[in-house]
Amino acid sequence: MTVLWIILGVIAAIVILLTVLLHFSVKAYIEGDLKRFSLVVKYFGFTLYKLSLPNKTPDAASDAQSSSSDDYELSEIPAVDSTEEPAAPAAESDKAEKSPSEEEKTEEPSDETSETSVEEKSPKPTLLEQFNEYKKYIPAGKKAFRKLLKLIRFYGLRLELKIGSDDPYKAGLNFGRVNAVFYNVLALLCCIFSVKIDKTDITCDFENKVTELYYKTAIYVRPSAVIALAAYVGIYYLKIRKSMKKLENKAKEKTK
Repeated sequence: MTVLWIILGVIAAIVILLTVLLHFSVKAYIEGDLKRFSLVVKYFGFTLYKLSLPNKTPDAASDAQSSSSDDYELSEIPAVDSTEEPAAPAAESDKAEKSPSEEEKTEEPSDETSETSVEEKSPKPTLLEQFNEYKKYIPAGKKAFRKLLKLIRFYGLRLELKIGSDDPYKAGLNFGRVNAVFYNVLALLCCIFSVKIDKTDITCDFENKVTELYYKTAIYVRPSAVIALAAYVGIYYLKIRKSMKKLENKAKEKTK
């Protein structure tokens, strides 16, 4: 009996530990602008992943290209000795050594083989076609799917955008377009996930040509929510595949 109680105690401790680990959220802190991007993923206060991507400035990139081109030019200049006679070009020597019989052996590929190879290559599907193919596997209209997506939470969402142009007409036109796209995307994001907005601001400069962007947020995701979401999508996918196979079998039986 004591051994049985020990085994049950160990199993209960493991279940409690897994429940606690899956209950606490994994936190991803995102911050950046047009020139940099930083991502820090933390769990229980420990940093699991850290990423920082500063973009190179155009001046630095041009300096790197010029230095590399200078090194290439200096390294590719051959040393020439004035006492030596110039060697014959390699192409002419190869032509002279090549016999007529060898030239006859090299035949050009026929038009038939080229046509068949072109016909065999099928065009690649576009992104829209691929999305339509997998769209039926996405349970967008299910209440359980929406509830699971709401467990992904955005805290302290901060979006600041400044656009401008030296032409006031273009500046106002771009300002209206950006507002329409920006707030429609923000509304879609709030409908899908749980979002707490700190600040969203779009300003327009009618005198200077400028584009500035700053974004910052913290994403909280519970591992239990991710596992439940993956299990729900997997079960839904299997149901759709099963129903599609039944329809295919019925269609084959009718054709027979």
